[in-house]
Amino acid sequence: MSRSTPSNITLSAIAGIYILAQVIIVPALPDLGTIFSSDYRTIQLSVSAFSIGAAIVNLIAGPLSDRFGRRPIAISFFIIFILSSLGSFFSENIYVFLFFRFLQATSAAGMVLARVIVGDIYKGNKATIMFGYISTIMAIGPLVGPLLGGLISDYFGSMQIFNFLTALGFFLFVLIIVDLKETNFHRSKSMLNQIRSYPLLLSSMKFWPPTLVSAFSFSIFGIFFVGAPFVAAKIYNLSPSQIGLLLALMPLGFVPGNIIVGRLVSRFSIRLLLILGSVLLIIGPVLSLLTTNLYTHQLSFFVPMIIMAFGTGVIWPVANTAIVQAVPSLAGSASGISSALMVTISAISSGVLGWNIENSDPILTLVSMLILVGVTTLASSFFIKN
Repeated sequence: MSRSTPSNITLSAIAGIYILAQVIIVPALPDLGTIFSSDYRTIQLSVSAFSIGAAIVNLIAGPLSDRFGRRPIAISFFIIFILSSLGSFFSENIYVFLFFRFLQATSAAGMVLARVIVGDIYKGNKATIMFGYISTIMAIGPLVGPLLGGLISDYFGSMQIFNFLTALGFFLFVLIIVDLKETNFHRSKSMLNQIRSYPLLLSSMKFWPPTLVSAFSFSIFGIFFVGAPFVAAKIYNLSPSQIGLLLALMPLGFVPGNIIVGRLVSRFSIRLLLILGSVLLIIGPVLSLLTTNLYTHQLSFFVPMIIMAFGTGVIWPVANTAIVQAVPSLAGSASGISSALMVTISAISSGVLGWNIENSDPILTLVSMLILVGVTTLASSFFIKN
């Protein structure tokens, strides 16, 4: 490891804060709706607004880091995250709150930069293994985030979640200053020249198939974290902390998927691994639908979803490696564009679900959306070229 190489802990932390900031409020959504005198359709937009903001951040953070370097972009975006977390806490109405939740999405820059920094430093199977390692540590966010959010909500009040995010953002800002050394030593000369190179990236069949697989597979988290709390509260009458505990089951599938794929990447083709992961995305919600028709306990709904999360764990490191290495000279742009598409699809799909789940069978609506996304991911994986 060279002197300019950031530690894996730093990369994992700045990548994981985006997911943590997104999911930590999920168990508190019903309570936040009460605080802001809002129905579920409106308060769930705090997740969708965050995702839309993340799409914009992903779209610009990668190209900006290609032009100005990874470190200064990380510093700038995390300052905004700290200020917007404070703004969320002091919001006096739902519209101001949604605006600051939108700005909190600047934390998504960490995910873009972590991906492209790995691409700067590592190549080939080593990059896939490092993506798996970082993703495994990143999984701490969705593992403890929902439970932590539920506990904060139950014992201190839901709005204190945003004070916690403010403090965490400041800690990561210090970590960036101390440890995140620059890794982009071949910066583009101008944004205009960089944009002129986009047709090379956007026309590459090495870029689009893994991007679509990554985007659709990631959207299951947005869909699940919007729909599952509603199912848990309305169908199973669970408290925020209980909801958080059950949502934390998801990383129990995601983490092993990341670990196992690191051992399989040298033995099997990228295409085969992505097809395998996509099939698992479908199996999870199908089993959940079957078991909820047989049993009335909440675990009959949540436990089968671990299989779906395992599939995402298989997909994530493999697809990310293919994305950032599609056109090496535009690695940051590739990471940004793919991440923007990823969170856009997640925002749209979770928004559609949140808008309709109150007026239909919640479990059937949620599971149907997840199966549809799984099928789309599987179809995209067949276009992968090894």
